[in-house]
This record gives sequence, structure tokens and C-alpha cells, in this order.
Amino acid sequence: MSIYVYSTLSNDQNYALEAGGTVFIAGKANIMTKQMYTPRGRVTDITDEQYVLLRKNHVFQLHEKNGFIAVEEIKADPEKVATNMEASDLSAPDTPESLEAENKEVPKNNKKGK
Repeated sequence: MSIYVYSTLSNDQNYALEAGGTVFIAGKANIMTKQMYTPRGRVTDITDEQYVLLRKNHVFQLHEKNGFIAVEEIKADPEKVATNMEASDLSAPDTPESLEAENKEVPKNNKKGK
């Protein structure tokens, strides 16, 4: 059976396992793709065995505890799952919305409005 790991982390993660090797979890949430699309969350399917090993990884535990990782047995739209998770980590690029939320000045663009 597959386990689905949802992530709002801006970087891909390779979590080290005690017995050696790694488990890859897709990141790149809040990062614009080549198709000019910015996903709010990403999903990676892993095996039950990988999940058992991954649960022992301290960094994975911290990411899950802090709301950047969610684990489900049912596959869902990562955009919808991400709405109930921590929105982004500190390495995510600034957006007009994030600057406004922090009460910082939003840069003006040079485009003429219509």
C-alpha cells in the first residue's frame, strides 16, 4: 500500500535512514515552475516500509511537527492538503502577499496598467 507524503517545503528532501540510504520527498512548494505555475504543496508516494524507516528520522519528525509535512493513506490534491499545513518555510521566495502579511513595502512594478 502507498503512503502519501505532502510537503510545503521549498526544497526537495532526502531524509537519511538509520540503516543507510535515503528517502526522497518532493519539495519545491511555493517555487515557480517552468510552466509559470507556483504549487502550494507537493505530494510523494512512498511504501509502508519507507514510512516506518522515515518515522525514525529526527529532521522528518521536526518537519511533520512544525506543519511542513503531512502523511496520509489516501491520495488527494496537494493544493487542498496544503491549505491545512504551514504555508511556507523560511527559504520560500518573497511574494507580494507574504510582504504585505509582514507589513513590509511591496515593490512597484514598471508595467503600465490598462
